[in-house]
Amino acid sequence: MSIYEYLKDRSPYELASSGHILPDSGELDPDTRKKWVPGAYEGILLRSDMRIKQHVIVDHRIARAVRRCVLDPSDDNYGKVERFPVKYSAISIADPICSLCVAYKLTQNAARREALRGIALRLALTSSKREAVKFGIALLGISGVPDDVYTIKPLGMHDEFTLYAAGTASRIFTGENARFKNAYLKELAEAAHGWGKIAVMYELDYTDPDIRLWTLKYGCENSIGLSYLANVCATKGRMSDAISDLLNTDRYAGEEKELFRGICDIFTGLLDPEENNDGLNEYGNSFEASRSFTELCERKPELAVSDARAEEIAGRLRRIYK
Repeated sequence: MSIYEYLKDRSPYELASSGHILPDSGELDPDTRKKWVPGAYEGILLRSDMRIKQHVIVDHRIARAVRRCVLDPSDDNYGKVERFPVKYSAISIADPICSLCVAYKLTQNAARREALRGIALRLALTSSKREAVKFGIALLGISGVPDDVYTIKPLGMHDEFTLYAAGTASRIFTGENARFKNAYLKELAEAAHGWGKIAVMYELDYTDPDIRLWTLKYGCENSIGLSYLANVCATKGRMSDAISDLLNTDRYAGEEKELFRGICDIFTGLLDPEENNDGLNEYGNSFEASRSFTELCERKPELAVSDARAEEIAGRLRRIYK
């Protein structure tokens, strides 16, 4: 069974309840299987200083295999392409191979681009190997059409593949299609709760005020750690302005408690960051936001008591910015 077939009719809630297990999980070595968290491999690597790229000669070898498959899409040539990401891992080859495919002019000619798209869809929709599926999703970013982004959505809703689906959506939803990007990414963010959600939050277009509000209310929630998203949500969501509005206007009438709870999530992450994550000192508007938050708790106690964390947060902020 392909991974796509396994996922396409399952709800995010069903996936989460099963631990996000995939059909090829039995092929992982026992230690990896015990420790596996969907999306963690890419999420942790991308935040480390480890070298994850392959040597240039390997990149060219893989890109030439993709080119051969574009020119002659035989099962044998396709099989060789499918084996490469399993051997080297998609995260280490996706970006350089996409760049080389463009350099090899596989996306300029309409016929070649369509052949590349066919390979990408075949990998994404029919492979039973997770790394090959990821590689296929990445290749769609340089060859696909908007409809393909919706086709792969069942994959993107699983934390193991959200990073790739979000990146491909950001590449395809440009120009006249840019208006579809945020709605699509928001759906992924609402379905993914771990590393996948963390990946999506870095792809959203925050010029949209509705996205900024949603980000403050729900964006920071995730199962990995609040500090992974606290600063991006505070900064991109313009938390300081929102707290000021809560203090001085009725702009968020009917939404105050949800917004306040989301702000408490963000401050919790900023005040107790995990190692290597941004804390309060890295948040550019920390002084203004902290001062406004403590004043908000004093002037609107009915709002402050709506979240059990608020009193402690306000107390810590007072000690820091007294």
